[in-house]
Amino acid sequence: MGGLVSKALRPIKSFNIENRAHRVISKEKPTVAPSYPSTLEELKRVREVDPDIDVKLSKKDPELDERLKDVYVTSHGRPEDDVTKEKQEKSLDRPLPQDRKAVPDFDFGLKEPEKVPYGRTTLRHAIDYISSHQINPEEVTAEKIAFEYKLKVEDVENILKYFKTYEVYLPATKTTPAMFAGPTELRKQLYKSNFKEIEGKKDADDENKQAQMKTT
Repeated sequence: MGGLVSKALRPIKSFNIENRAHRVISKEKPTVAPSYPSTLEELKRVREVDPDIDVKLSKKDPELDERLKDVYVTSHGRPEDDVTKEKQEKSLDRPLPQDRKAVPDFDFGLKEPEKVPYGRTTLRHAIDYISSHQINPEEVTAEKIAFEYKLKVEDVENILKYFKTYEVYLPATKTTPAMFAGPTELRKQLYKSNFKEIEGKKDADDENKQAQMKTT
């Protein structure tokens, strides 16, 4: 809306603009902007103290010129070229990196340590054993997690108590009840399916072994 209004008013603003510009330029002295009341009071006070203040400001002050001639600036530092050369020579011992590739994005926003000290854990490990505990809390216990990741049992219990992985919750509708859609539920389904496959493979291997023993 504002753009349309400005476009509509543009011809009116630019009407006879050249003649108006010449009229302003041809004035002998431009119109001075009005002063604030406080500024007028300050000027009135200064003129009362020194009535010739305007004349003094418009004339050259010889005493001030003499004082300025007595002012000298001396430098006791080193030349800028010497300082620059010294910095360049020092930088040869610490050259800039030649690899200008972009820094890769890490999975959790930071680089994980290569070695994890005893009693410490990483974010990746914490997510792994928290999600595993949510899938199968009876098997993946705090004691087993503490033994595998070299942690204290008390610390692992507190982690499992106060931290959980995010879950997708679907609210109830007219046709479907409320349910958790994952990711723990999906992991549970995968865990069950993998467990069934492993059990099936074990049964098949046992049958093959029994058949070979009978043939021999």
